[in-house]
Amino acid sequence: MIESERASGGADGLMLRVDGSRFKRGRRRRLLLWLALGLVVLIAALLGVLAPRGATTIEIWSGAEAAPTSCRYSGGGPPFTVESFEAAESRQLYLNTLRLAASNELFPSDEDFRLPTLSVGVDRVEVPSQAIPLQVLYAIAWEESKIAQAAYEVDWGTLGPVKLSFDCGYGIMQITSSVNNDGGLPSRYEALVTTHFAYNIAAGARILAEKWNESFYPIVGAHDPRYVESWYYALWAYNGWAGINHPEDPRKHPGRGIYGCDGERREQFTYQERVLGCVINPPMVQGRRLWEPLAISLPNLAELTREGMPLDLDVFYSGLNAMYVEIDASGPFEEMNMPLPAGSQARPAGRDPSAAATRAQILGQPAARLDERTLEITSSELASGDVPLLIHNDGSGLLAWRVVDAPSWLETNVSAGVALGNGYGYAPAPSRLRISAAAGGVPEGSHRGRIRLEFHYPDGSAEVREVAISLDKRGAAFYEAGRPQS
Repeated sequence: MIESERASGGADGLMLRVDGSRFKRGRRRRLLLWLALGLVVLIAALLGVLAPRGATTIEIWSGAEAAPTSCRYSGGGPPFTVESFEAAESRQLYLNTLRLAASNELFPSDEDFRLPTLSVGVDRVEVPSQAIPLQVLYAIAWEESKIAQAAYEVDWGTLGPVKLSFDCGYGIMQITSSVNNDGGLPSRYEALVTTHFAYNIAAGARILAEKWNESFYPIVGAHDPRYVESWYYALWAYNGWAGINHPEDPRKHPGRGIYGCDGERREQFTYQERVLGCVINPPMVQGRRLWEPLAISLPNLAELTREGMPLDLDVFYSGLNAMYVEIDASGPFEEMNMPLPAGSQARPAGRDPSAAATRAQILGQPAARLDERTLEITSSELASGDVPLLIHNDGSGLLAWRVVDAPSWLETNVSAGVALGNGYGYAPAPSRLRISAAAGGVPEGSHRGRIRLEFHYPDGSAEVREVAISLDKRGAAFYEAGRPQS
């Protein structure tokens, strides 16, 4: 994932820049390789070759956070405009959700959001009992977004715009290339990922697990998920299988040590080094660490970056050469397989005996209610965009919804959102869908249409409700929730 700059102080990816300041040898060959790879890698990014479901792998450095107007590497259209929710500053709700996601106890029956079975060993045999190390998922969430789902300006416990990075990463886990920003309405997956923190976290965990399972990437040790140290390459791939994340990248400071998870010297570390640094040095929030520090071992770069060793920069470039220039994708990075660092320890993941109760508290039991009042609206009010449709959650947790159909002569301020119910310690708050005239305006005469809304529930079910709209451009307009107009 490419993270929001505001949240984490920068963004990384495969920058299309050649810097030979620390090339050890073969500079001309490497320069020619980069030139040859440039066009091919851009095409691969657009086709999603390096990011089958999650992280954006290619980005052009922008240098500053800005609201994106288009998502070049994930659909090509503008990003979805959606409404999300920001929980308490303590992040406890989010931490609980991450804990369940790590062991597939969040959405185990949902095809889009369940955690795939993790593979183990050189032969990558699937073992159902395995889980993602919890501290790894915590640290990714912090590195990506400071574990925040909504935009910076959204207060704790309120609804507002989703956190969106300049390269169209959404929410806590900065979900990027699995969201197809094509200029249309969001799919079920896209609506849930961009609006609801639990689905966003589940999607991020799933993407990480897919990177772990993918035979394309090299492995550490015996590829045992119980070792945090074994996730080195999966973490690299989560952010982007890119040169910027190679420990010998010329932009990374030699002898940089361990990242303190405090933002200091952040640009000197690779993405995986930052995540593992946060495992070792958890961040402080409200005077306490968000999770318990975990003493892990990091790769011995002095040894592993020597000529011909797994983290030699030329070995990485040779893998890229095999994949893109020689078109040989049969284990192009096998030479990067490396042993576990000395002192690594297996940490078996236990099942949470309170998982069912925790899941119920996280997801709640939302109940949809549309505002049933009949509103008479003049065409001038419609043109002003000040025609609200209130979506209430009379239950608990978050009620996720999305627009699935609307008349061509109408626009809505958001295409998906969540309504806040009871259960999080805050007063319930409806989601406000504002209706306005389309950019071309509403033609003269009488118009009838409908907005169809789909509501999503934690058990995987959904329901569609309609809002019938009638507009007389010469007089008044009205719409009434749940009652079709003839």
